[in-house]
Amino acid sequence: MLEVTGLHYTYNEKKKRKTNETSFCLENISFCLEKGYMLALLGLNGAGKSTLLNLIMGMYKPDSGSVCLHGEEVSADMGSALNRIACISDRMGFLKYHTLEENVDLFGILYDNFQQEKWRGYMEDFGFKQYDERRCYDELSTGQKRKFQLAFALSHEPELLLLDEPTANLDPHARLEWMELLEKQISEEKLSVVMSTHITSDLDELADYILVLDRGRQLAFMDREEMVDLYGEIELSELLSRLVRKEL
Repeated sequence: MLEVTGLHYTYNEKKKRKTNETSFCLENISFCLEKGYMLALLGLNGAGKSTLLNLIMGMYKPDSGSVCLHGEEVSADMGSALNRIACISDRMGFLKYHTLEENVDLFGILYDNFQQEKWRGYMEDFGFKQYDERRCYDELSTGQKRKFQLAFALSHEPELLLLDEPTANLDPHARLEWMELLEKQISEEKLSVVMSTHITSDLDELADYILVLDRGRQLAFMDREEMVDLYGEIELSELLSRLVRKEL
């Protein structure tokens, strides 16, 4: 469903001035992900995880290589990509001082398939009350913001869900609740998911495939069964540690 082939991306001087990033190169990234499966994107800070997610989403244009959904290159049709891909991160651009309903009215029109009734159904399923629609986005707790973001994302029926550190700044209870909610939606909606997190225990039971990055390079791409064959039953944090130490 998702196919990334020979992906290269380098920040040039113009890009660095716009993004305040230091010089960085993502090199020769290749992997495939089937429908209904989750890929764990692992790497230390600066490994290139967020850059890769932005390339998959079409926010950055690769220097070479390609990102394809069902054989169609993402960068060739940004409108189609916007409808087929959803992203959740702590940098989501919802308006802080507008109500949830106002945010949905403003941003929902960007998507061809967005359904407000579906959004309300997800909100109810995720524990929101009807009056919560009139609350300002900034009044929500971090955990509630993640639930709102997920409800919004699912309401335009994406094929691929990109999650960039979605459990960052959540307390242990909220993190567990959010991951259980995500697992349920993956199972029911048959979503394909790419998720990066520094809390690798979040993905120990959910990840079907593992992609490990280090300083822009791909150290490994494997499925869970291959990981167990090579390393035994280890946690993803230990896998990351071993591969990075080996590279050093």
